Amino acid sequence: MNSLKNKIRNFVRVEDGLVTVEWVALTAGMVVAAVAIGFIVMNNTYEEASQIGGGIIDAASAAYKNLGK
Repeated sequence: MNSLKNKIRNFVRVEDGLVTVEWVALTAGMVVAAVAIGFIVMNNTYEEASQIGGGIIDAASAAYKNLGK
């Protein structure tokens, strides 16, 4: 019976697994933050990127419009 009590007592006192849990929680927090930042940046730059892309298409069409004839 003492052996079982000692095993349980040692299991509760050992902190090796706690460090792993902390690293998993820290990593998960960093991933969530990265996704949130990416979402915010993508939403705020969509309109400007569309305008730039439209300008590039217009410029390329104007420059190469006579090549197809």
